[in-house]
Amino acid sequence: MNNELCVPLRKKIISVTELVEVTNKMPSTGSGTVHSSQQKNKTMKKLLLTITLILCGMTLFAQKNESLVNIEVIVSDNQGNVLKDVAIYNSKNKLIGITNHEGITWITSRFGDAIIFSHLSFEHKIIKISEYEDMYEEEFNNFKMIVKMEAKSHVLPEVTIVENAPQLAYKNKEVWVLDYSVDEKGIMAVTTDGKESNLLHLGFEQDTISIKKIDKKLDILFRDILYQDLFGNTHLMSLDSAFQVYSEKDNLELLYGVTLEKHKSTFGNIYALTDSIIVTRKEFYSGQEVVYFMTNRNNGRTEVLCDVYGSSRQMAKNWSIDNIRLKRVTAYDNEITANHPNYERPMERDDFEADMIKRLMLQEIYVPILNVDDKIYIFDFQKDYVYKYDNEGKYLGKKEISFHLKSKYARRDAPGNPWDKKLIYDKARKECYAQFTSDGTVTLKKIDLESGNVIATYILDDHYFPENIQVYDGTVYYQFIDSRMTFGKDCRSLYKMKLF
Repeated sequence: MNNELCVPLRKKIISVTELVEVTNKMPSTGSGTVHSSQQKNKTMKKLLLTITLILCGMTLFAQKNESLVNIEVIVSDNQGNVLKDVAIYNSKNKLIGITNHEGITWITSRFGDAIIFSHLSFEHKIIKISEYEDMYEEEFNNFKMIVKMEAKSHVLPEVTIVENAPQLAYKNKEVWVLDYSVDEKGIMAVTTDGKESNLLHLGFEQDTISIKKIDKKLDILFRDILYQDLFGNTHLMSLDSAFQVYSEKDNLELLYGVTLEKHKSTFGNIYALTDSIIVTRKEFYSGQEVVYFMTNRNNGRTEVLCDVYGSSRQMAKNWSIDNIRLKRVTAYDNEITANHPNYERPMERDDFEADMIKRLMLQEIYVPILNVDDKIYIFDFQKDYVYKYDNEGKYLGKKEISFHLKSKYARRDAPGNPWDKKLIYDKARKECYAQFTSDGTVTLKKIDLESGNVIATYILDDHYFPENIQVYDGTVYYQFIDSRMTFGKDCRSLYKMKLF
């Protein structure tokens, strides 16, 4: 049956009752009873045929609402200027397309769904695909849609799609990058080909300044191989030791090694440093409470700078009590079982242990701290504030924040929140970015530290699930698993891309 039967149904649907009424009102064209009866039979046959066609059309229309369609979308403003960076979401708030510099994208959706068009400079637009007039079927289940958007009277900060394609920060495809760090001196990277590992000092233009072969045992399996302390020094971490990296012109050396315990006690617990104070940190109740302490560098006096905790702290406190009770219960069970092999533990005891396991699953709260010039910023994502202190630890006030929430008025624990609980600091430009991941696509939101508001957004959509993202001097760096495999290992290359 031709799909064109469905088209008139969108404009006007005539009911069966209406058709019968129209038929009954039709004048007879014959003079005799037989002729009139024949004419009426012909009319009824036409009526039944028409009803059949309509019902078939309605069935096809209903089926089509559930079918997937491919749509080429062209978006412009009212003046006909194409619009790039228009985000398109389905009814489940899932990003399904972003227009390119020609205002075009391709999406796949169900014919009966509603889709949302979003751009910070234009009014949101919701379109139900099955009812949209400016949509044309080019071939079966392949359509073209033309959409016009209204400009907002008050223009908000634009969403910026990085136009320049990411490029390799290190082009040697015979090796892959295990870890890296970026500072004003360039890029420090640990590379391997599966047999030999090297420490490289790279310039920002991919030139190799110096290279040093490192012991294979330093090529550890976990990711955090390179560590930067607050003094700007880079350290190479092994399974049991840490080595400070020294680089001067084309000379690259590993200085004396210290144990990981010694390294952590020296550098690992220092989170901020000014001319007046040293800021350290301590976690309590399984990481459900974080306290920052400040130590005066002149008199050595230590006091609390900031205490952050959430509603989960009380549950974590209960775990300590439960742990003591469990030890007593276990000892009692072991004693009984030794003398009575057929002893069965009470059901309530199993419930108690299951409840305790739930409490053990609590995640540590995320409380980052930034030291920017002579200011210290502490982010409290439990109460949605950023606290500000001067270089002596004096409290300067707080600002409410909501950039980490799914929406401004959403619950902190709202499902589907893409917030990665990660802040990225650009030391060169003294800029802060919050990281979000949705369906493998990473979004970086630049945060104004004084107001706590988002001032720019960057979507990194060239590679899905990029890893170890860093930003330095307006350039984003990240690792990505390439398709190439060597010795059965994931091969991560290092990419870079300018943020405009």
